[in-house]
Amino acid sequence: MDPVIFFIGVAAFIVAAVLLAWLYERKRTQDLKALAASLKFSFSDKDDTVLEAMCFFHLFSQGRSQKVTNIMRGNANDIEVIIMDYQYTTGSGKNSHTWSQTVIAFRSPLLNLPSFTLRPENLFHKIGAVFGYQDIDFASHSAFSRRYLLQGTDENAVRALFTDALLSRYDQSKGLSTEGDGNTFIFYRASKRVPPKGITAFMQEGFALFGLMKTST
Repeated sequence: MDPVIFFIGVAAFIVAAVLLAWLYERKRTQDLKALAASLKFSFSDKDDTVLEAMCFFHLFSQGRSQKVTNIMRGNANDIEVIIMDYQYTTGSGKNSHTWSQTVIAFRSPLLNLPSFTLRPENLFHKIGAVFGYQDIDFASHSAFSRRYLLQGTDENAVRALFTDALLSRYDQSKGLSTEGDGNTFIFYRASKRVPPKGITAFMQEGFALFGLMKTST
């Protein structure tokens, strides 16, 4: 094959891939903006103040090149709700990976949460636990303890928060990550963006957790 033709073909493929990605992101933004309007939420393409407000959560301290986009803000049942796309990059060169996820934050004076992080447990977490890496388990909920890594600065307060009802709720979920502190908690599924048509159901999942956390405190 003629090298010039090959080069042109590769260049055309790259341009097409970039254009398709741009069109996909543009369509996602448009759909989320329309959803925000239907929910009577405000919408902004990006807002760096969200990073500043959420920096104390584990998720927002990871990696580099953190970026928050497609932010929807509103109030529902006197609860402040923030829905966003969040991404960050870990590693470098060929080993770099960009993690993109939909994150929902709930803020309310009805919450008084101990500082905690909960995320799916992996092999490295299990090995770490052998050497003293914190993992709060519950003998009454073995499935939860196998699936999730739960950590907190005040273990007794975290245990009090995670009632049987809340543990059972997590038993029914797969791959859910949650963090809480004071009057705020966030939840997401790592490296998974929720399609616009699924945002409402995802938000309802958050309201279910909110109700259980509120009544536990």
